[in-house]
This record gives sequence, structure tokens and C-alpha cells, in this order.
Amino acid sequence: KELEIAIANFKGTEQSLVFNTGYMANVGTITALMNKHSVIISDELNHASIIDGCRLSKATVKAYSHCDVEELKFLLKQVDRNARKLIVTDGVFSMDGDIAPLDKLYEVSREYNALLMVDDAHATGTIGNGHGTAAYYGLEKEVDIQLGTLSKSLGSVGGYVAANSTIIDYLVNMSRSFIFSTAL
Repeated sequence: KELEIAIANFKGTEQSLVFNTGYMANVGTITALMNKHSVIISDELNHASIIDGCRLSKATVKAYSHCDVEELKFLLKQVDRNARKLIVTDGVFSMDGDIAPLDKLYEVSREYNALLMVDDAHATGTIGNGHGTAAYYGLEKEVDIQLGTLSKSLGSVGGYVAANSTIIDYLVNMSRSFIFSTAL
């Protein structure tokens, strides 16, 4: 619990939840929040754990060209406004070091009534004074879900999700990779 409080404070969110790995945090969060009636819009260069979470959720998944906000908007225009939607991106992309345009993704998420999730596995410790992509853009309170790993710049083991208390409480009760896995 102390670690979860420290992570929430570090990421500027209400709460956080610790998972066994960053991979399990992505898979567990996406599959808990999305289902076959949902739509996920994902950057084409997202990490394998995001891709696997999207596939396992059974949601409709649409990939937009890397960091292409205009294509993201085009895809969202095709989705029912009332559908549950998730925009998901890496914060810093591991293979090329690109930083996601999170400020623009945030604006689009609000315009199209979509949750916004950023995987900060490679951003934590490197940008935003070490606090990650949301901090880099000054959006700590606005980004719905900040996710990451403890195994990179933090030099430990495990993963986390940082969000508001409603999302974290929901994950505690619905995320299979949290519930049915041995805790750290």
C-alpha cells in the first residue's frame, strides 16, 4: 500500500495499483476496461503488451499511423459517439525514442469522449523531470490512465497503473491479471 501511495504521488494521481509486471498491468487494465462492444484506437508502434491487451479485450481495435493525430481523429469520427472508447499510446516509444503528442491526444480524447491511456515504461525517469509523459506536458491530472513498469529506470520489479480512485477500484475488482496472480 505504501508503494501504491508513493506511485500515485509520483504520477500526480489519486491512486495507483501495483501489478506483478508492466506487461500484466497493460493486459489487465485494457481487458478490464474494454470489451467486445468497445473501440480501442492504438498507435501502430505501441508495445507488445498493449497490443496483446487490445487483442484479449475482444474490442474493435483500430491502429493509427505512428503519432498521426489527424488519422486518429479520422478513425474516431467513424465510431459511435456513445461507444466506450480508449485511445492508448506509449509515452516514449522504445525503438526510436519518439515522444507521443500527448497534449494533442488529450484534446482529441475529450473531443470524442474517449479514455486516454499512456504507457510510461520508457518515459518514467527520462522526461517530465522523471515523472513521465503526462508531467512532460503538464497533464498529470487530465490523463485518465498512466501506466508503467518498475523494472526500467526505477530499477525494481513490477508494474503499476495510476489513475483516479474509480478506475483503480474497478481494476481491483475486475482486472484478471491482478486478481488471479500472486502479489509482489
